[in-house]
Amino acid sequence: MTHSRKLILAPVLALALAGAACGSSEENDFVDSYNDATAPLAQLSSDLAGSPSKDSLGKVADGLDDVGARLAGLEAPDGAQDELDRMLAAIETNSEQVRSMAKAVRSGDVDTLSAATKEYASAGSELVEAEQALREAVGG
Repeated sequence: MTHSRKLILAPVLALALAGAACGSSEENDFVDSYNDATAPLAQLSSDLAGSPSKDSLGKVADGLDDVGARLAGLEAPDGAQDELDRMLAAIETNSEQVRSMAKAVRSGDVDTLSAATKEYASAGSELVEAEQALREAVGG
C-alpha cells in the first residue's frame, strides 16, 4: 500500500511550498524525517516579519543552522542525495546572509543591510528551487 506524505518547507521570506510524495517505505520515512527537521522553518519565517532586530536575526540564523544539522543527519533515498546536498548548501547560504543582515543591523550600516537583504532574497529563491528538486527526486 502506498501512503501519501507531504514534503513541507516554509522557506524564509514566507515562500511556502508543500507537495505530496508517494513511494517506498524508505522514501516515506525520509519525508517524515524531513518534515520534522524543517518544521521550525515556518516559525523562523515569521520571526523575520516586520522589523527584525539583531537578536531576532541571530535567532533565525541559529535556527537555520539547526535545521541544516537535522537535515544533514538524514539518509536520502536512492537518487536524492545530490538534491539533499543542494538543499543543505542553500540553507547554509541563507544562514550566512541572515548573519550578514544581523551584523549590518548591529553596526547601523543601512547600505550593507540593503545589500545583504537583496542577497538573502536571492538565496531564498535558491532554497525554494533546491526544495523543489528534492521533492521531485523523492517522488513528489
